[in-house]
Amino acid sequence: MKKSLALIFLALLALPLPAKKFSFGIEGGAGINTAFVKAGGLESDFDFIPTFRAGAAAEWNFNQVTALQLKALFHHNNGFSFTDQNGKTKASFMTVDIPLLLKLTFAGIENIPGRFAIFAGPNFSFKLGGVSESNGGWTSGQKRFDSGDIFAAGLECGAEYAFSKENGFRIGLSVLVDLSDFSKDKNFSTRRLCATPYLSYYF
Repeated sequence: MKKSLALIFLALLALPLPAKKFSFGIEGGAGINTAFVKAGGLESDFDFIPTFRAGAAAEWNFNQVTALQLKALFHHNNGFSFTDQNGKTKASFMTVDIPLLLKLTFAGIENIPGRFAIFAGPNFSFKLGGVSESNGGWTSGQKRFDSGDIFAAGLECGAEYAFSKENGFRIGLSVLVDLSDFSKDKNFSTRRLCATPYLSYYF
């Protein structure tokens, strides 16, 4: 599965897009995560729990306003828990998120050299391995739902500020919503809602 993800990302990078400028970047951020989950007959509580994403990005600028962003981000998902007669059980899993985003850039504030942008587009997530659960803490994880690699599609949108009109540092906020379930395993399905502030650098 990891080789397939790498091949998909490289194939998309090789697309002959008529861009005036191409740039490559790295990105990382920590935010909050929640999910509606059904697993083994239990339904999750609606918790907001810290999470993080990090990875690589590419951007094709067609003009000063319009660009296309492609990202491949490792995502550690913490966002759900179960409460039953034995107390609260916390669960987490890992995905690779691949958002393909249309980006619109606008002029910045007067006397500030940067530029603001908004973006939106589809996200494709691939779950890596099973689901880890712990009782009363995050360090005592045990694999309970070994559901293998599972795919879900969603929508990602947000805003970004670049400190320079050229390459360099950027800050942003990204919101991810799953539109389909991780549901190949009949004992486990989930839809996530994630909000992640991030810092990136483009070369």
